[in-house]
Amino acid sequence: MARRRSLQRALARRWMAFAAVLSLSFAGSALLLLFLLEDSFIDRHLRAVSATVVDVAGASATLPANFQALPGPALPEDIATRISGKKPGTVIEFRRDDGRYVHVLSARTATGQPFALVYDVTGELTVNPRLPGGLAYALALLALSLLCAYVLAWAFVSRTVRRARALLGEVLASPDPRSLEALAQREPIREFGELLHLHAGVWREQQAAVERERETLAFLAHELRTPLQSARTSLALLDESPAHAPALARLQRAVERLTRASNAILWLASDAAIPAGRTLAAAHLEALVEEFRPLAQARGQSIELQLVPGLSWDAPWEAVEALLANLLLNAIQHGSEGVIEIDAGVEALTLRNPDEPAASAGFGLGLRIVQRLAARLGWRVVLQQQQGMASCEVRWLPGVVSN
Repeated sequence: MARRRSLQRALARRWMAFAAVLSLSFAGSALLLLFLLEDSFIDRHLRAVSATVVDVAGASATLPANFQALPGPALPEDIATRISGKKPGTVIEFRRDDGRYVHVLSARTATGQPFALVYDVTGELTVNPRLPGGLAYALALLALSLLCAYVLAWAFVSRTVRRARALLGEVLASPDPRSLEALAQREPIREFGELLHLHAGVWREQQAAVERERETLAFLAHELRTPLQSARTSLALLDESPAHAPALARLQRAVERLTRASNAILWLASDAAIPAGRTLAAAHLEALVEEFRPLAQARGQSIELQLVPGLSWDAPWEAVEALLANLLLNAIQHGSEGVIEIDAGVEALTLRNPDEPAASAGFGLGLRIVQRLAARLGWRVVLQQQQGMASCEVRWLPGVVSN
């Protein structure tokens, strides 16, 4: 993962890069302008001197230093090749075969005699010889520009960074979406205000979704109470007739599942703390395994239970039962044939069941319900799958005692 940088440092570097590009652009433009001006001065001097040439013969003796007038037929080959076909008045510049740099003007005398006026500027150029010295000044100015850009960026951006940090603190301290929207209205920076409005909208939608879930769960819990009461009454009546023992056992298991589901829904729908209590693990776990053993056998599975003697939890059995029953039921329903192992130790309870390679989860959707129930108890549930085996570990806080 790439290392993250602060906004202040990132913007300061971008300002420095901008200053460097701008400085180099100015330096390049200035250098090009110097070359153009130097060529312009040379060409203007060349044309002024050419106007004084009346007769090519003997004109070189009266011309300024480094000037030479050559008649058309007597032009050296390198010059003749360059100005061949050029119109009178055309100026060309090039380096001759002997290394001298010249400006050549193709011209005619007043009598129409063609000639070439050659100006040797090898020793007259001023820009090229001074480039090394000018480069040192340019680098110094570039370094100064970068320093100024860094200082200015750090000074300007620091205000924005301080404002962003203060705004983040205000957002974290906001108790509800309404206060966040009021903060967005007061925010002078438009982009920050829009971001706050967006965050407030998402927060409000999340609150609405949570409230809808609570209302739904509360409704389901309320609706479950009435059939549960009727089922308990029916169980009491059936208990008086031994002939209905098998039906009574199945009905008893169904009522227990409904009771656990009702309790789980009530705990998930409420923010109230689960009542304190202590649960002895051995008897309750064995009863829970016996309840689910027929269902496991019908699916070609068996259940093996191992636990630490005297194990107990600082939590009421109703909450622990809802959690572990949901866990065991999902292991049976979503696991494949084989042995389901339950190992209850001092620090955690581990449930392992065979899992088909094509299965997406050995404990199904009920695992999410289990994780939420465990969070209400302060416990943690972790699912792992490897080599055809699904393993679910329920780890609790140090409230577990072993006698």
